[in-house]
Amino acid sequence: MTDAGRPPGPAARRPRGPHVTAVLVTRGDTEYVEQTLAAVLGQTRPPDRLLVVDAGPEPAPVVRGLVRDLRPPALLDPTTGAPPTVVVHLHVPRARSFGAAVRAALTAGAHVVDAAPGDPPDAPSERTGTGEPWLWLLHDDSAPEPGALAALLHAVELAPSVAVAGCKQRTWAGSPCVLEVGVWTSRFGRRMTGLDGPELDQGQHDAREDVLAVGLAGALVRRDVWDGLGGPDPALGPYGDGLDLCRRARLAGHRVVAVPDAVVRHAQASLSEAHSGAVLHRPGWDLRRSVRARREAYLHAQLTGVPLPLVPVVAVLAVVSSLVRALGRLVVKEPHLVGAELLAPWTVLLHPARVVRARRAAARTARLPRRSLRPLQVGWRDVARQARDRRLTAAEMRRRQEAPSELELRELAVLRRRRRGGLALVVLVAAALTIATVGRLVTRVVAGERLSGGAVLPGDASAVQVWELVLAGRVPAGLGHAAPTDPALVTLLPLTALTGSVGSAAALVLLLAPVLAAVGAWYAAGAATRSVALRAWAALAWTVAPALTLGVGTGRWGAVLAHVLLPWVVLGVARGVGVARVDG
Repeated sequence: MTDAGRPPGPAARRPRGPHVTAVLVTRGDTEYVEQTLAAVLGQTRPPDRLLVVDAGPEPAPVVRGLVRDLRPPALLDPTTGAPPTVVVHLHVPRARSFGAAVRAALTAGAHVVDAAPGDPPDAPSERTGTGEPWLWLLHDDSAPEPGALAALLHAVELAPSVAVAGCKQRTWAGSPCVLEVGVWTSRFGRRMTGLDGPELDQGQHDAREDVLAVGLAGALVRRDVWDGLGGPDPALGPYGDGLDLCRRARLAGHRVVAVPDAVVRHAQASLSEAHSGAVLHRPGWDLRRSVRARREAYLHAQLTGVPLPLVPVVAVLAVVSSLVRALGRLVVKEPHLVGAELLAPWTVLLHPARVVRARRAAARTARLPRRSLRPLQVGWRDVARQARDRRLTAAEMRRRQEAPSELELRELAVLRRRRRGGLALVVLVAAALTIATVGRLVTRVVAGERLSGGAVLPGDASAVQVWELVLAGRVPAGLGHAAPTDPALVTLLPLTALTGSVGSAAALVLLLAPVLAAVGAWYAAGAATRSVALRAWAALAWTVAPALTLGVGTGRWGAVLAHVLLPWVVLGVARGVGVARVDG
C-alpha cells in the first residue's frame, strides 16, 4: 500500500530544527499533481517526510508512478548533507474531504511519520530537531514556490505562539495575481479576504500578519494543535475547513498568521469560476455543485459559531434567505443555480447531528470566549463596501472584455452612419406620402380646424375626463349603460395630456400615422436583419400597407393606432426572447 523512497546506507543527521511532514492530498490523477509534487520536493528547505495521499476511488497509476520514480540521491541537500525526504504513497478511497484524507493518512502512515528519516519502519524515533513536529498541508492544485516552507518555518520559529501559518495564494498560471492573504469573517460568518477579486501581486498585501484564518492549501499546522483539535470539522470540505480549524485554534488560545513571503500557486479547481489565468475545471465538479457546497459550508459554520439561543433564528433565516437568493438567481438569469440555493439550507438542517458534534468539539477545546474573535472580524460597513467594490470591479471587467478594438470601432461608426442615413431616408419618404395623401388635412388642422368624419373622436374631453371615463366602466352613449371602456382611449391618454383633448390626439395619430408606422417598422426589422436595405424595404412596405391606408382614409383611428404600435410590440417580444440587438 505504500511506496517509500529511502537512501542507501546509514542516514546522515538532519540539522537541528522543526520536523516537517508534508501531506499532499489528491483525488486521483489530475493535471496539477505532477507540478505540485515537483514543487514540494524542490523546496530550499525540503520537508522531512512527504505523504502523497490518493483519495480517489481507485489507485491512480500516474501518482503511484511519480512516487516510485523518485530517487533519494536526487533529493539530498548538497549544502547540509541532510538525508532525503521520505516519500510515502497512501491510497485512502473512503476520505470524503481534505481533512478526512489527512487524518486517514496520518493514521495509516504513523510508523513512517514517527520514525526518523532513514530508519526502518519499526525503529525508534531519533529526531534531532529541537522544535515541535509540524504538518505542511497541500492540495494537489497548490504548487508552492521554492522558498515557501522556509518562510513558514522562519515565521513560526520567531513566534512560538503561532499554531497555524498560511501562505499567500496566487493564481496558478498567467500573471501573478493574489487570491488570498489570510481570511476574516463578518459577525454573521461571511467570508472576507479584503480583496475585490484577483489582484496583480505588487506586494500591496504583504504587511498582513495576524488574521482570523488562512486557507489550508500550503498551511503549516503544529502537529499537537492538529491532534488536539481533531483537524477540520468532518462535515466540511472542500469549503470552510480552513476557517473552521483556524477559528477553533484561535479560541484554544493559539495565533494564526499569514506569511506573505511564503507563496503558493493555487488553481482552486473546485470553484468552477473563471479567475484570470487559472486552470479551474475538475472532472465531475460543476458550478451547481460548487455553489451548493459553499452555501452548505457557510450555513453549517453559522449554526456552529453562533450562541445556542440564536441557532433557531439562524435556521429560520437560512430558509427565508434561500428563497430570496433563488429569486435573485432568476433575476440575473442563472436558473440552473436555483435548485442549489433552495436545497442547501435543508441539507444542513436535516442533519442536526453534524451541527451538534461540531458545537461539542468546539466547546471541548475552547479556552477563550467567542467575543475574543471580534477584533479579527469586520463590520457591516466593510461588508457593504467590499460588495460594492466587487460589483464595480465585475462591471469594469465586463466593460473591458466587451470593449471593441479600434478597427471594430471604425466599422461600427461606418455602419452607424449607414443606419442613420437609411432611417432618415425612410422618414422622408413616409413624410412625402403623408403630404401626398393627407397634406390638405394637415394644413387645415394646423390652422385650427377640427378633424371629423368616420370614427374620428370629435370630443374635447381632457386627459382627466378620459381617465374618469375609463374608471367609470360605463359607455355614455344614449342613456348610458355598463360596458368596458374602449382600450384605445387608455392608449391615447399620454397624447391627450400633451394635446389637451382626445379629439386632437386622435387627429394627430391619423395624420402622422405613415411616419410613425415607418419608424416603428424600421426598428422592428432591426431585430431580424442588419441589412439597411432590407430594413428600409420593410419600413416602407409597412407604411403603404392597405390596412393603414384604408384606416387613414376612413378615419378609423383605432385600427391606425394598432398598426402603428404593432411593430413596437414585436420588437419587445424579440428583446424578451433574447434576439440579438441591432442599434440605429
